[in-house]
Parts: sequence; structure tokens; C-alpha cells
Amino acid sequence: MLSLSELRRSVSLLEPLVVGRRVQRFVQTDDDTLVLELYGWDDEAGEGNKTWLVLSTDRELGRMALNAEAPTAPPWPPEFAAFLKARMHRARLTGIRIVNDDRMAALLIEGKEGAFELLLCLMGPRSNAYLTDLDGKLLGAMRALSSTRSELSIGDAWVNPSKPEGTGEGEDRWAEVSDADYLSTVGEHYAGLEAKREFDQLHHRLSQALKKELDFAKRRTDKIEKDLEDAKDAREKKRHGELLKQVMNTVDSGDTHVMARDYETGEEVKIELDPKLTAAENLEKYFKRYHKGLVGTNMLGQQLEITKSHSQDLTDLQTELQTINEIGSLRAFAAKPIMVELCDKHCPKEQPKRPPKKTPTKKDVPGRMMPRRYKTSDGLEVWVGKSDAGNDYLTTKLAGGNDWFFHVEGYPGSHTVLRTGGRKDPPQESVLEAAELCVHFSKMKDASRVDVHVVPIKNVHKPKGAKPGLVHVSQGKSIGLRRDPKRLDKIMNARIKE
Repeated sequence: MLSLSELRRSVSLLEPLVVGRRVQRFVQTDDDTLVLELYGWDDEAGEGNKTWLVLSTDRELGRMALNAEAPTAPPWPPEFAAFLKARMHRARLTGIRIVNDDRMAALLIEGKEGAFELLLCLMGPRSNAYLTDLDGKLLGAMRALSSTRSELSIGDAWVNPSKPEGTGEGEDRWAEVSDADYLSTVGEHYAGLEAKREFDQLHHRLSQALKKELDFAKRRTDKIEKDLEDAKDAREKKRHGELLKQVMNTVDSGDTHVMARDYETGEEVKIELDPKLTAAENLEKYFKRYHKGLVGTNMLGQQLEITKSHSQDLTDLQTELQTINEIGSLRAFAAKPIMVELCDKHCPKEQPKRPPKKTPTKKDVPGRMMPRRYKTSDGLEVWVGKSDAGNDYLTTKLAGGNDWFFHVEGYPGSHTVLRTGGRKDPPQESVLEAAELCVHFSKMKDASRVDVHVVPIKNVHKPKGAKPGLVHVSQGKSIGLRRDPKRLDKIMNARIKE
């Protein structure tokens, strides 16, 4: 982790290289590292280029330095990176300074949303990165406040940490390095430390995967060898079957055993029988068990050979792994299909959790915007707008794409929607009842016969800039409605209480 003297010198050398550049991306590669991708004009090259500024809060690798190449972004941005992106997209870095004469550096970033300070605080295990506004209000933190500075709260005023008396600036390990080479020297130093950490972690993961698979292969070998010994009993089943053939005529129903002489050895052999089976069925049973054991012996022998060969391959891989001492070679070894498979099986990487989607808060809708609701004879609902604004809200926000929209051709009236529940062909009576409501709440309420246009909501569109209640309808069909007072009374009396 950088000392104060190293951080102070880094900031002074970084200032002309990064101030004035535009922030193109915030990439949070892990819990402790934030990388700012900066774009600006390079006078020496005579063209624009990208620079990557690393802010690390790692207790060992904590620093502010330049990175030589673009970082690899995770599948989705962690919460802090997403927070920064939302507030400072394509903002500009306009300043950099040391804060409170301590191991804290502040980046002043200005964008359309306003000006903010991104603070890097190098405090050992309590290191963190914070975002504040120019009024000093704490807006966010990369690491949990409970593990770094529990006295702070998001939304409250930022307070600089207390600095112990007598604290010096610490040693500058690269004091003899010229300014021209200082930043690259610091970057190479920490790149080496990161490579060593990656090597150690990857080597350990690969070693564990091989060890666990080798242990598994040994247990499998032991089991197969035991099963193989059990399967060899099949030869004894064949012997008993052959002897049983000789004494079949001596077996009586219900016998539990029979004696037979083995003329090769001269001994009397006791052959166990199932008293529920006939002599012929017992004989068949013996030979079935023999054939099953014979097949099992062959299969187990093949499996044993495969398992022993796999164990030897694993041992060879272990030997090869011990000879690797460079990160590039280790990465190539880890990329072997067999190692990818073993690592996924025994030492899977913890996948970053996707941030939960924020559910939008439901806004209170005034009662005048909500439609009147009626229940048809078939149990479906008909919704009728109360005003021009309510008509718009019903048609563009509440109704589903497969619901049916009713309106009287050529005359104004309330928007009427039959909630079909996803049906493409709702019951005829429900359609007629919805049509009755549509006419009743229109300028043609006293007519005895009216043409009512019906169309799915997905074919109803609100023209841009149109006044409230005005929609454009395409396709659909017309219903020649003969008014029925009884039908109207029935649906009117079926209004659902709000």
C-alpha cells in the first residue's frame, strides 16, 4: 500500500496526465479495485487515447496508479460502479488533490448531474473509496461502511478520519527513481505483486482440483476391486449349477438344499435351494447369476483399467504443475480442457451475484383516473374510463394487449375495454354487454341501433402530441348492436364496488 509520501508524489505526477480527460467507463473488477477509463488528447502522439486510472483499496495493493491495459469488466457492474455510472456518465475529471494531509486522494469529477468528489482512502484494512457531493454529503461507498468506518452513514456529512499525532509521511520506496519513470515503476511493482497473488491463488486451485480428483479416483479403484472380487463368485455359481444338473431327479418340492458329489475333487458339495422354486427353476437361477457375474467381471475389469489410467494421467498432471513457475505458463495449464473440467467440478469459482432488479414503487393513482368496473354474465370484467385523462390511462397503461377496445364509430365517448383474460375469442354475451356499456357512455346513448367498432388493444395507439382521450385505431371489426334495455340494466347492476 502506498505511503503518504508515495501517494503525494503519485498525485502530483498524475495530475497533468489525467485532469481534463473524460471518464468513459467505471470498471469495478473486484470488491477492492475500481478502474476509471479516461479519454483525452495526447499532444506527443497527436491523437486521442485512453488511460486507465486504478484506485485500489486492497490492504496490500492499495494505490492510485496507471494501468497499462484495459481491465476486464465483470458480467454485470457491482453496485458501486453502477452507482457511479448512473451519476457521472461521460463526466470530466477536473481536479485531483491530497485531502487532510493524509493518505487520501480526491478526484473532482464534473458532469451533467453536477460535481462530485471520488475519495480514495488508504487506511490499511479500513481502506475504502467514497463518493461525496461538493456540499460534503456522503453518497456512496465501494466497501461496506460497517467494515471500514462505521461512524459514517450514507446521506450524512462526510467527516475526515482522525489522524494520530506524530504520524509521518512514510518512506518513498522509489525516491531514487526519476519523475519520468516513477509512475511506470510503481505500476510495474504492483503488477508484479498482483501477478504473484494470481499465481499463488491459481496454483492452489489447480493443486486442490487434482488432489480431490485423485482421491476420488483412488476410492473408485478400491470399490471396483472389491466389486471385482465379489463378481468372481460367479464361477462358483456355475460349478453349483453343473452339479445340480447331476442330482435334479433327487430334488423334492420344498427342499432347501441338496448334496452332490464333485467327481473332480471327490468332495460332497452342499447346494442351497430356494424351496419356493422347482429344481429346474433353481438351476435356471444359478446359471442366470453366473452369466450376470461373468458380464459384471468383464465390465468391472474394463472400468478398473480406465480408472487406473485416469489416476496415472492425474499424477502426470501433478508432476507437470510442480514444474511451472510463471503466470503465463500456469494460465495455459489451467486452460487445458481436463483442468477446466476438474476445477469446475471440485473448485468452482464463486460467481458474482447479479444485483437484484429494483422494483418500481407503485405510485398512488387518483380515483378519477381509475375506470368504472363491471362484471359480465360470463365473469369477465369491463372497464370504462371516467374522463379524457382516465381514458388515456385505461387504454395505454391498464389494458393488456389481448383485451378488446370498444368505441362508437364517428362519435365521442368513454373508452370501454373488455378484459379477455388472454382469450382471443371471448363469449358472445360478454361482448354484447361491453358494447351496451360503450354506447351508454357515448353521445349515442339514446339510439336504438348503433355500429360499435371492436379491436384488440394492441391495435390502439396514442398519436404523439394528441390531446387527452384521442387514440388511433387500426383494423378490427364492427358490431351492429340492436339495443337491449334488459341487457344494459343487467350489466349496469353488476358494477364492481371500488
